[in-house]
Amino acid sequence: MNRVRAAVAAAVAAVTLFTGAAVASADPQAVEQARLELERIQQESSAIDQQIIEAYDRAGQAEKKLERLRADVQAQEERVDKLATQLGDVAAFQMQHDSVSLAAQLLFSSSSENFLSGLATLHSEVDRNNSGIQQLQLVQAKLTTLREDTAATEAALKQEHAAKIQLGKDYDAKEAEAEAVYNRLSEEERQRLARIEAERQRRAEDAQRRAEAARAARDRDPAAAGQAADAEGEPASAPAASGRAQDVVSAALSKVGSRYVWGTSGERTFDCSGLTSWAYRQVGVNLSRSSRTQWNSAGYKISKSELRPGDLVFYYSPVSHVGIYIGNGKIVDAANPRTGVRVTSLNSMPFSGARRVIG
Repeated sequence: MNRVRAAVAAAVAAVTLFTGAAVASADPQAVEQARLELERIQQESSAIDQQIIEAYDRAGQAEKKLERLRADVQAQEERVDKLATQLGDVAAFQMQHDSVSLAAQLLFSSSSENFLSGLATLHSEVDRNNSGIQQLQLVQAKLTTLREDTAATEAALKQEHAAKIQLGKDYDAKEAEAEAVYNRLSEEERQRLARIEAERQRRAEDAQRRAEAARAARDRDPAAAGQAADAEGEPASAPAASGRAQDVVSAALSKVGSRYVWGTSGERTFDCSGLTSWAYRQVGVNLSRSSRTQWNSAGYKISKSELRPGDLVFYYSPVSHVGIYIGNGKIVDAANPRTGVRVTSLNSMPFSGARRVIG
């Protein structure tokens, strides 16, 4: 799928430069069918990609939890050993002075003082023994719980590792499926497909530029531009990006060309939500780890017409990809394992919404 995307992107660039390219022999029906299939596969591939990211995140959390649990188990085992040793000392005392013989000695004591002193010793040892046994039972029960939690976490971690492997295979299968669709097209049909994609992006970018121009006009002169509407038919009134939001953009752009690696969030490799969370961390803002949770919880929703640099932009339905808007109809995102961190069109993928975190 990534090779196909790269090929289509290259073809789009070529078609944009040479709009007079001959595509007369292309079969429009075959091209449209391929376009729909590739769109479906791309969405399914993006969903798998997000599942892989989430599996890596869960595995990372399980590894940290397992490390803490193993330390807790070791500490609890030491407590059990210490208490067992102490109870062993008490047991040795009782073997030397069993309660029956000690009681008999008390009954035939020669003085009341000896009797009372011996009775106090007997009660003290019995109480100490009972208390020690109860405490040992409690720490042993906690140790058992910790061991069970450790075993469950180890099983969960093993399951997440298996899920990562299987999802990686599923992702590769989608790539192969997309490549098969693309390969069955003739060169003329590929050019036609690229022309359709280039025209779609051009129209969408023109609409976004009109929306941003209307917003800027309203900001300059609200009385004159009050009736201006964006491409969605809504008033365009978004302010310019704040300094911190622009810092987020600069941070993300500094990573263009970095590799895409599932489950990573910097400094050298990123997945899609890893890039956005890393860029926001540079200005002191912590985002959740996946595109889905960022979509559900980061900042607040805004319309496409309100976009300004630094806003999070989300793609597909349900959401499975996220990038950062940088202005002029462009975004920066960690696209996929072969494309890496790149700058691309806001409309290069099916747009599903945006959220503002700063401002």
